[in-house]
Amino acid sequence: MTDATNDRPAVETLSFEDAQAELEAIVEQLEDRHTGLDAALGLWERGEALHAWCQQRLDHAAERLHKLTVSPDEVAAVQAESADGFVPAGAVPETAAIDPAPASAPGEEPSIF
Repeated sequence: MTDATNDRPAVETLSFEDAQAELEAIVEQLEDRHTGLDAALGLWERGEALHAWCQQRLDHAAERLHKLTVSPDEVAAVQAESADGFVPAGAVPETAAIDPAPASAPGEEPSIF
């Protein structure tokens, strides 16, 4: 699939590296004072799309790395920050093992606070 305006590949088909290289080339073209207004606007729009694509790819990569590198200590730290031991969804990857919150002592009323 290509961009209909100038036969460039659709942004979502580009690798991160190709999108980044094209974005750098667009920045250079925009810095050239000889670029006309209409051409500059088209370049700007393409650059915005490339930037969004690159940012999406970086965010996805960071999320994957976090899921691969979470440790039991991080899980414990998140639990310790919460007074009741509750770990909000997304605070740690679903693949991490989480110990349940400690139960009330025998004879003690359970508390939600």
